[in-house]
Amino acid sequence: MVRWEGHEIGVLSTLVGCVGILQGSMPKGWAKGFIHRQPIPAMSCFLFAVGIALPVTVVPIRRALGLPTNQYDADYPGTVYPKYESVQ
Repeated sequence: MVRWEGHEIGVLSTLVGCVGILQGSMPKGWAKGFIHRQPIPAMSCFLFAVGIALPVTVVPIRRALGLPTNQYDADYPGTVYPKYESVQ
């Protein structure tokens, strides 16, 4: 089960609202024209979307696999911390 925190919901709802306003105010085919006419800003927008999506998707996957997530949310119930072994 995915546990959504307030900051994740706030960021995602703001982005969804901005995309909805953009989609509603721009003419048909604007995204295709944006990608073809200005590929560098389009790639920048894509990388921004990937960067926003990573913490929302990777952390639940790490939790499901039982991997450490203490750097993201140390106060989450059942957080797994890394186990260090001494090397001799």
